[in-house]
Amino acid sequence: MNILINVIGATLLGLFAVYIFKRKSHAKRMNDYFSNAVRVYALTNEEDARIAIVTAAKVAAKKQRASMVNSLKRIASEIHKMSENDSKLKPHTSKFAESSIELAEEISSREWTINDINKQKEELGNINSEYLVALDKADPTIFSQKHPQLFKK
Repeated sequence: MNILINVIGATLLGLFAVYIFKRKSHAKRMNDYFSNAVRVYALTNEEDARIAIVTAAKVAAKKQRASMVNSLKRIASEIHKMSENDSKLKPHTSKFAESSIELAEEISSREWTINDINKQKEELGNINSEYLVALDKADPTIFSQKHPQLFKK
């Protein structure tokens, strides 16, 4: 009987560990999806990528969403500093810095309901169904597949 209890306990512990690992892996892939969408939006001004950014953030858990907002604010700050040092960059970077702040404000403006999230996902699906499928799978590679020139190493 004790052996059976130990086996069940070990199995449950193992299943819990697998669950935690998969959850962290999913969160990392969602962050990568978000970051890749930001890269595409920054370099192409593609509206589909902007909608993907907002959708990924709305789908994210509260803590992860806050991290995404902080990332956008940090990017805007760094771009602003760079453009102050190089006036030639300013015309090219100021619009994206402003957009980053606007995105951060939109994303953090309130807590998103399931209904809000579903509407946002529907909007993404209508504008770019491939980005929605990738979001649902937490697949960040969609952006490098669509824009390989932006992800060359």
